[in-house]
Amino acid sequence: MFVDTSALLALLDGDDVRHEGVQAACAQRADDDLVTHGYVVAESLAVTRRRLGIGGVVALMDDVLPSIEVLPVDLELYVEAQRRYRAALPSGVSFVDRISLTLIEREEITMALVLDPDFARAGLEVLPGT
Repeated sequence: MFVDTSALLALLDGDDVRHEGVQAACAQRADDDLVTHGYVVAESLAVTRRRLGIGGVVALMDDVLPSIEVLPVDLELYVEAQRRYRAALPSGVSFVDRISLTLIEREEITMALVLDPDFARAGLEVLPGT
């Protein structure tokens, strides 16, 4: 199951209205392998630092990320994602999400722990359900 920044932030932030839903989805799918990529990690670290401070970053690094496999963004994936991003600029999908969607397609991932509607529109089963 792919894990996106939006879900990681909600998981870490107990005050987020979506926190319980993300926690429940994680518990429900506890046996699933979790994957993401380095751009999501970088984005998550930056946003967590800004929103939740150093303690949030430490929790992300020590408690959450060790259970997620971080797949590489190789040159071929990067170039293809950049091509798709440029072609779909009016859609508003971020470059990090475009990399995610390209990786998901390449790895044949069918489920994502994500709060961003772009992933559901791409045909993925998203948790927590919308």
